[in-house]
Amino acid sequence: MAYLVFNARNKKQGDIEVVSECASYTANYQVIGNGEVEFSGSNVPLDLLDPNDDAHWIPILTLKADVPDTEPFRQHTWNSLRYKVLSGERIGVFVAVGVGS
Repeated sequence: MAYLVFNARNKKQGDIEVVSECASYTANYQVIGNGEVEFSGSNVPLDLLDPNDDAHWIPILTLKADVPDTEPFRQHTWNSLRYKVLSGERIGVFVAVGVGS
Protein backbone atom coordinates (compact mmCIF):
# COMPACT_ATOMS: atom_id res chain seq x y z
CA MET A 1 0.00 0.00 0.00
CA ALA A 2 1.32 3.48 -0.85
CA TYR A 3 0.63 6.84 0.77
CA LEU A 4 1.19 10.33 -0.62
CA VAL A 5 3.01 11.97 2.32
CA PHE A 6 3.81 15.19 0.47
CA ASN A 7 1.21 16.62 -1.89
CA ALA A 8 2.40 20.23 -1.92
CA ARG A 9 1.57 22.82 -4.57
CA ASN A 10 2.56 26.44 -5.20
CA LYS A 11 5.73 26.22 -3.11
CA LYS A 12 8.58 28.70 -3.49
CA GLN A 13 12.26 29.03 -2.65
CA GLY A 14 12.82 28.62 1.08
CA ASP A 15 9.66 26.61 1.81
CA ILE A 16 10.20 23.60 4.08
CA GLU A 17 7.84 20.83 5.13
CA VAL A 18 8.41 17.82 7.40
CA VAL A 19 6.54 14.58 7.98
CA SER A 20 7.50 12.38 10.93
CA GLU A 21 7.05 8.87 12.29
CA CYS A 22 7.81 7.35 8.89
CA ALA A 23 9.75 4.26 10.09
CA SER A 24 10.99 1.98 7.30
CA TYR A 25 9.58 2.61 3.86
CA THR A 26 10.22 2.85 0.15
CA ALA A 27 9.77 6.22 -1.50
CA ASN A 28 9.39 7.81 -4.90
CA TYR A 29 10.05 11.54 -5.35
CA GLN A 30 8.65 14.00 -7.91
CA VAL A 31 9.05 17.75 -8.45
CA ILE A 32 6.89 19.67 -10.94
CA GLY A 33 7.21 23.29 -12.08
CA ASN A 34 10.39 25.31 -12.42
CA GLY A 35 12.90 24.86 -9.63
CA GLU A 36 14.91 22.49 -7.47
CA VAL A 37 14.02 20.64 -4.25
CA GLU A 38 16.24 18.89 -1.71
CA PHE A 39 14.89 15.85 0.14
CA SER A 40 16.51 14.73 3.39
CA GLY A 41 15.90 12.38 6.30
CA SER A 42 16.50 12.52 10.04
CA ASN A 43 16.50 10.22 13.04
CA VAL A 44 16.88 13.06 15.56
CA PRO A 45 14.25 12.60 18.32
CA LEU A 46 11.10 14.59 17.56
CA ASP A 47 11.36 16.72 20.72
CA LEU A 48 14.82 17.92 19.56
CA LEU A 49 14.26 18.03 15.79
CA ASP A 50 14.54 21.44 14.12
CA PRO A 51 13.25 21.53 10.51
CA ASN A 52 15.47 24.57 9.80
CA ASP A 53 18.72 23.16 11.24
CA ASP A 54 20.53 21.44 8.35
CA ALA A 55 22.77 19.64 10.89
CA HIS A 56 19.72 17.54 11.84
CA TRP A 57 19.20 16.30 8.26
CA ILE A 58 21.00 13.83 5.96
CA PRO A 59 20.53 14.52 2.22
CA ILE A 60 18.67 11.83 0.26
CA LEU A 61 18.58 13.50 -3.15
CA THR A 62 18.07 16.81 -4.93
CA LEU A 63 15.69 16.92 -7.88
CA LYS A 64 15.12 19.55 -10.52
CA ALA A 65 11.55 20.05 -11.65
CA ASP A 66 10.30 17.70 -14.36
CA VAL A 67 13.39 15.45 -14.07
CA PRO A 68 12.33 11.99 -12.90
CA ASP A 69 13.83 10.25 -9.89
CA THR A 70 16.36 7.79 -11.37
CA GLU A 71 15.53 5.04 -8.87
CA PRO A 72 12.00 3.62 -8.95
CA PHE A 73 12.02 2.98 -5.19
CA ARG A 74 14.42 4.21 -2.52
CA GLN A 75 14.55 2.22 0.74
CA HIS A 76 14.75 4.39 3.87
CA THR A 77 14.68 4.03 7.63
CA TRP A 78 14.26 7.68 8.60
CA ASN A 79 11.93 8.77 11.38
CA SER A 80 11.37 12.13 9.65
CA LEU A 81 11.40 13.22 6.02
CA ARG A 82 11.87 16.83 4.88
CA TYR A 83 11.78 18.74 1.65
CA LYS A 84 13.32 22.17 1.14
CA VAL A 85 12.70 24.22 -2.01
CA LEU A 86 16.14 25.45 -3.14
CA SER A 87 15.01 27.54 -6.11
CA GLY A 88 11.95 28.52 -8.09
CA GLU A 89 8.32 29.29 -7.39
CA ARG A 90 4.99 27.58 -8.04
CA ILE A 91 6.68 24.23 -7.41
CA GLY A 92 4.79 20.99 -6.83
CA VAL A 93 6.39 18.49 -4.45
CA PHE A 94 5.07 14.94 -4.32
CA VAL A 95 6.43 11.98 -2.36
CA ALA A 96 4.73 8.61 -2.28
CA VAL A 97 5.80 6.06 0.32
CA GLY A 98 4.93 2.41 0.59
CA VAL A 99 5.35 -0.09 3.36
CA GLY A 100 6.02 -3.76 2.71
CA SER A 101 3.79 -6.42 4.20
